[in-house]
Amino acid sequence: MTVSIGLYNKIKNWLIDEYSGEICYRPFQVDGNPYKSKIFIINSYPEPLAINGANDTQAYANSLVDQKLFNQMNEDELQNSSREYKGTLNFTNWMKETYKRDVVLTSVNCYVAKEETVYKQLKKLNSPLIVKGARIFKEVIEEFAPSVIILQGSKTIKEFQEQFKERLKIKKDFTLPIQELEGSGVIAKLRLKNGDDCLILACRSMSHFGKNGQKFIEFKDQLAKTIKNLK
Repeated sequence: MTVSIGLYNKIKNWLIDEYSGEICYRPFQVDGNPYKSKIFIINSYPEPLAINGANDTQAYANSLVDQKLFNQMNEDELQNSSREYKGTLNFTNWMKETYKRDVVLTSVNCYVAKEETVYKQLKKLNSPLIVKGARIFKEVIEEFAPSVIILQGSKTIKEFQEQFKERLKIKKDFTLPIQELEGSGVIAKLRLKNGDDCLILACRSMSHFGKNGQKFIEFKDQLAKTIKNLK
């Protein structure tokens, strides 16, 4: 799959640092059309994979909607990717097999740091790279307007709440242990700018998901109930 001209024109500014002209961001990743993918799973920041074709924004944009192409562009790096990222991909595969739904991966900050320590340093300095990464995330949410958002891990929940606190309707105590939250179903609702309410669920790191989520029984039960009520 390739991105349409309209989508490319929309997202190309999400990819590049305007000061260096380099591709520095991964606004989202999905195997399909993000406008039709109504379920998002979110972590703190993107997996630090290599950004290949750094001078070719079109090729990079195409890889964000084509998992096979993305895998080809990051073949070596994927072998050494984190357990969380591999588990997240397993979850998206399980969702496609079980519910025939494509899931969008994104992060509360879309800046692709080479490693976690670099990300933390830049965040502490309130770097323009980090500021833009947070802004891109909010724009991604509003552009694609998901019906369900899954927040992965306590850190992501905290950062998501900081970003959207003025528009979140909290239903559960966010300070509860993450395993308790993931068995609670909808923990909040986010009012999007289009007027729709997006349902918020939470789960542990997907590093524990494995191939089919045998350790996520309660979460999968709650997710099934939520999906059943989607339009």
